[in-house]
Amino acid sequence: MHSSDDREYPEPETVLAIQGAIYTGQTGGPMGPPGHWLNEFWQIGAALRDDAGMPQDFQTTARVDLLDTTSQYLAAPMAMIELTGHAN
Repeated sequence: MHSSDDREYPEPETVLAIQGAIYTGQTGGPMGPPGHWLNEFWQIGAALRDDAGMPQDFQTTARVDLLDTTSQYLAAPMAMIELTGHAN
C-alpha cells in the first residue's frame, strides 16, 4: 500500500509508458486505440515532430528569398550599364 507521500509521484511504469508514447508520436509510429489515455502524449510527440521542421522550412525559404533578392539587386546595375553602353 502507498502512503500519501508516495501518491505524489507516478509509478515508473507510468513514466515509461508516457515517454514511449511521446517517442512513438515523434517518430510517426501508430497511435493507440481511440480514447486510450496515452493518445494525448502521442499527440505531444507528433506536435514536436511537426514543429521540428518549421525552423528548417523557414531557413530554406529565407535563404531562397535572400538569394533571389541579391541576384535581382546585382543584376539591376549590370542591366543599367549594358543599356547605357558605359562599362566600368
